[in-house]
Amino acid sequence: MTDHQQVSIFDADQLAACVQCGFCLSSCPTYETTYLEEHGPRGRILAMRLVEEGELAIDDPDVVDSLETCVQCRACEVVCPSLVEFGSLMETARAAIEEQRPPAGVEARGQQVLFAALRHRWLLRLGTTLLALAQTLRLDRVLPSRLRPARRVRLGDTLRGYRLPPPGAPAQGDAFLFRGCVMDGMFRDVHRATAQVLAAVGHRPRFEPAPPCCGALSAHAGREQEAHALAEATIAAYAGTEGPILVNSAGCGGAMKEYGALLGTDEARAFSERVTDLSELISPEEVAARGAALQLTLAYQAPCHLKNVQGLADQARALIAAIPGLRLLEPDDEQQCCGSGGIYSYLQPAFGDALLARKHGALQRTGAQGVVSGNPGCAMQIAREGWEVHHPAQLLARSLTSEVSDQVSDPSPA
Repeated sequence: MTDHQQVSIFDADQLAACVQCGFCLSSCPTYETTYLEEHGPRGRILAMRLVEEGELAIDDPDVVDSLETCVQCRACEVVCPSLVEFGSLMETARAAIEEQRPPAGVEARGQQVLFAALRHRWLLRLGTTLLALAQTLRLDRVLPSRLRPARRVRLGDTLRGYRLPPPGAPAQGDAFLFRGCVMDGMFRDVHRATAQVLAAVGHRPRFEPAPPCCGALSAHAGREQEAHALAEATIAAYAGTEGPILVNSAGCGGAMKEYGALLGTDEARAFSERVTDLSELISPEEVAARGAALQLTLAYQAPCHLKNVQGLADQARALIAAIPGLRLLEPDDEQQCCGSGGIYSYLQPAFGDALLARKHGALQRTGAQGVVSGNPGCAMQIAREGWEVHHPAQLLARSLTSEVSDQVSDPSPA
């Protein structure tokens, strides 16, 4: 026993639930990269136990390396026979590390700017407008390749507001499209496509209210209080509304469906019940019957939080595959993580690059023309290898809404 002060950090029942069977190891992308125990779920839980027992400190360099190299894909939860809530344990660990060993220097300043932008929509919009301008003038080339977004943002897209379909068209009531932060800043075209799809199947898409961020990135980074505040603000923004809250970012959807566990309130649990993915609102049969043909051959990349948290990867795949003419191919890597992990690929570049290289190889072996994936982080990460990445909403809009896209009117607030 060392002199480390024993302080309870983790849920003792969750730590005890792990029987160290190792079923999780082959599902873990970081373990599959190094084959070291400390880079797999079993080794990480052992590190948590040693911290809980006072043998090691949470800010011990080896503990920090083990815990911060987790990409938080949560694939281990799907195969765990003991149902260990590894994602919750990791968020607790990151919060404890953040408290004892906060970022310093350039990394700290970078994170301060990033998380300030996520909390303030005007700041994020200013940043994406400047990015679009820099890309237009090719000034972004002065940035290091790792900091240069592969996603091209059109300047006109950052300046345009959203539009609503004409009154009286919908038959199924309002559907509230969660705009979020990164999606609203860099993927407004996806939001517009999503609204068109919703209108085509009888919903009235609503772009307001528009809380700035769901808090998922803050939770993953160990910024616990900030994550709670953003979750509470998101719930409060939708108070007094009824109908599904459509989330077209898999990471945001996964986080918002777990608000009940995060905040532990009845209000949060009721809110989470409203959070919906497109694959839960639209049936493959409807797409097959009504959709126009798209002659494309695409590889399907299931976002980790759609697959491992929401459990909707197969359902989403079936929806996309129902588009007439579309050929959807499955990579041979068992849908392991692409290495994005929010800001993980920037904080852990060696692992992020290794995971991306493996994903790129699996996608290449399909022979596909492009990739379909429903998460902004995945889209930007995979695009680094030159892939054209389609969001499911964009494909569905092209198939279902040739006439709807020409009918939109009445600009809503930007």
